[in-house]
Amino acid sequence: MTTSTPELASGSLTRVRIGAVDGTRVRVETDMTGPATAPALRPMLLASDARSARISLVPDGAMLLAGDDVTVEVEVGEGASLTLVEPAGTVAYDMDGGHASWSVAITLATNATLVWAGEPFVVSAGADVTRDTRVTLGPGARLALRETLVLGRHGERPGRVRTTWAAHEHDGRPLLVESLDLDASSLAPGLLGSHRVLASVTSFGRDVPPDVCPEGRLDLERGGTLWRHLADETHEVPTEPWECATTG
Repeated sequence: MTTSTPELASGSLTRVRIGAVDGTRVRVETDMTGPATAPALRPMLLASDARSARISLVPDGAMLLAGDDVTVEVEVGEGASLTLVEPAGTVAYDMDGGHASWSVAITLATNATLVWAGEPFVVSAGADVTRDTRVTLGPGARLALRETLVLGRHGERPGRVRTTWAAHEHDGRPLLVESLDLDASSLAPGLLGSHRVLASVTSFGRDVPPDVCPEGRLDLERGGTLWRHLADETHEVPTEPWECATTG
């Protein structure tokens, strides 16, 4: 594993790359760059073997505050498998008119696998955040990604979060493209109502029978499954979709 910290003009960039080199140990490369004052996600290797690795993305510095720009790039090589975990959720704090961004780019090679158990992302009152997720999947690639947006801390109104989510095959054909713009006005009848938690599980490359985990399930036209649930509190989000996306 290698780690380097050259300076960037602004923001932080975390890179995680894995690829099988031989039959003894998967190659793991991590790189975290940015100014010393910029918050970042520090990749910590937890375990690895001949074809897989498990890495924790540990927050390094308070996040998210106004002006923060956090970028994560993940690449999984042919036939390799990566599991990413987050030890804690993320809170976007009151930005007093400012803005922050959170961007993720995922590239999966042929027959590569990524399992990312994301923890809750809380958008506090006064926060203004852009979240961007881009995924490219090679032939036979498998992805299971859990995301939970929480609009406001307990007892407070939410800030604003604009999300874009795009997954494409390696030849550019779209699998899932979505944009959401959520703020306090979203907590209204006919929209989210009293539900301030929006939980999603996205799965590609796994054959989940249509009668398995049917609640909140959307089967995508070109393959893949999206589960989505609304809840008042994070502990009310069902665990079954994540289990269905990561087993079998």
